[in-house]
Amino acid sequence: MGNSANRLAALALTIAFGQTHALLAWHATGPFGGDAELVRVVPKVKGLVIAGSRNGLLFSSTNGGAFWNPISFPAQFAGVLHALEVDPRADSVWYAGVECEQSWLAGVWKTTDAGKTWSLIPQTKGLSVWSLSVWAKNPDIIAAGTGSGVFLSHDAGNGWTRISPDGDPELRPIVSLAFHPDDSKVLYAGTTHLPWKTVDGGKSWQSIHEGMIDDSDVFSINVDAKNPDRVFASACSGLYGSMNAAAKWAKLATPPGAFRTYFVAIDPRHTEVVFAGTTEGLMRSMDTGKTWRKVSPEAVRSVAFDPYVEGRIFFASSSAGLLVSTDNGATARESNFGFTNRNFTTLTGSGQNLYASSVFEPVSGGVYRTDNLGLRWARAGEQPADQLLTMASAPDNPKLLAAAGYKGILESVDAGKTWTSKRTPPPGSRVNSVLPVDGGALLAGTDAGLFRSTPDGWVSLARGAVSAIERSGPKYFALTGSGAFSSGNPSAGWNPCGDIQSTGTTWYGLAFDPATPSIALAATSSGLYRSADSCNTWTPVRNGLREETASLVLFHPTVADEAFVSQSGRVYFSTDGGRNWLPLDDEVPSNSGPSSLFILPAAPDRLFALFPRRGVFSTTLLSAKPSTRSAAVNPNSTTHPIFNKQETALP
Repeated sequence: MGNSANRLAALALTIAFGQTHALLAWHATGPFGGDAELVRVVPKVKGLVIAGSRNGLLFSSTNGGAFWNPISFPAQFAGVLHALEVDPRADSVWYAGVECEQSWLAGVWKTTDAGKTWSLIPQTKGLSVWSLSVWAKNPDIIAAGTGSGVFLSHDAGNGWTRISPDGDPELRPIVSLAFHPDDSKVLYAGTTHLPWKTVDGGKSWQSIHEGMIDDSDVFSINVDAKNPDRVFASACSGLYGSMNAAAKWAKLATPPGAFRTYFVAIDPRHTEVVFAGTTEGLMRSMDTGKTWRKVSPEAVRSVAFDPYVEGRIFFASSSAGLLVSTDNGATARESNFGFTNRNFTTLTGSGQNLYASSVFEPVSGGVYRTDNLGLRWARAGEQPADQLLTMASAPDNPKLLAAAGYKGILESVDAGKTWTSKRTPPPGSRVNSVLPVDGGALLAGTDAGLFRSTPDGWVSLARGAVSAIERSGPKYFALTGSGAFSSGNPSAGWNPCGDIQSTGTTWYGLAFDPATPSIALAATSSGLYRSADSCNTWTPVRNGLREETASLVLFHPTVADEAFVSQSGRVYFSTDGGRNWLPLDDEVPSNSGPSSLFILPAAPDRLFALFPRRGVFSTTLLSAKPSTRSAAVNPNSTTHPIFNKQETALP
């Protein structure tokens, strides 16, 4: 609901509900950082910077990288974003080059309203676009490097002409492009094996590889705007320079190990200063490439120079997200607030601690922890020896964590700093979920059934594949593909929940009201169901919801009758034990919705949600039950820098 009419309608429904909830906004808390591929400044607007990732996430900053906001992009998560360029004359005209197996997403995308809307340029539809170059003297002239050659536009992308030989295997794919600063007919092109050049607008092409190691993948080409005969090229075989317009290359002596070079860039203010992103990190030369010094060990892929602020340079890194330098590149620091692109798997918490885990990030993945409601996240320790698929904390010990990985079970007793492997039940079975219980024991849900740890090993509690185990209020539950088991005491026995009368229904979540444990809600592929008799019988819930997949359900741990459910990417709330529902959020950070919802009993006015690529977001809950909440709220409060309002603070 984005307009005033819809808000008024929602408010009317809210009043009819007898509650004071209103549509609220989600705020990114982190953990920030991750894989960034491209960064560009918008010269027309002071402080405006845009950045992108290989998987199609786009962000913009209006304050010189101090904070980043996500930009909606049609090809996000579906295609590979190879190129991002801006029209230097305009504040809102940008281009993005995408490679994608789906032809309706591949090509050159253009926005004329600073990313609010995007359109795929029709003549490029289906082309795998690897590179873009906008001629600075007349930005209507744009070159696109594709998997099938070079295309040129003279009208800001409306019309395109192929200017490389059709079907020539040597001139494809074009992974890098650079115009001569004074002559648009002169264009350099890098391929996955050699660099090329045309001096007549593409009528003829010359191979320009003399001095370069054969079969070099030329990732970038940079031409000195003040001295166009001076050209640099970065390649898989190293860094190259030329003083005769690429007629001959000389391999530059980068530091040991810095052979593979992802980009090279000349500082436009100080042309003797050159930057290179290599396998050994970000390098800087102050003598036109003769000698080099490492600025950062991070894998940097792109650079952008601020035309307004002397010495400010932005970098995109695949290992550290977005970096900024304020001293002409002598040093660089992370500037990721608002930018997140990680492979998050789970969110959990206990006491004052929240934990999130990410996988398949060789440098920066692992477990992250915050003890101040997401104001600051930090890596809890070194990356565990296994990729953590699920993780849970002990309710009576915030430092005790248990996790299920590809190789089995891991446990941490020091808030995620170190991890030890545990024996799995039975040996060789796949562990899908693990949960600490009172007394230091563990519950494990595996493909072979549900197990509980003892000093002597594991005890079987139930047979059949268990996909998830969780604690909800005073009860524990285990999910299977088509049902659930519940227990008030995981050592005393587990009882099957009643069947939901819908053929082929898959269970995704189960929650019990802590104040009235006989009330339960089940999130399923057929929608949300409610039980008033401890999950024995079920009735469908449709008041505000639809008969379609409900992926998550959560009862508030301290507020009676208050519950939350995720359906169709939206989060809904109920204040009457799950009978009636209203949308909680105005706009969600991801169309796919959250993968986890969580409330810390120590912070009952805050709902946290994990979005698999976007990270942890939070929203403030405004309920008509302040007396219920206040008992769990610390009376000390400070101004929350994210929300810019008075918020409850943990001691």
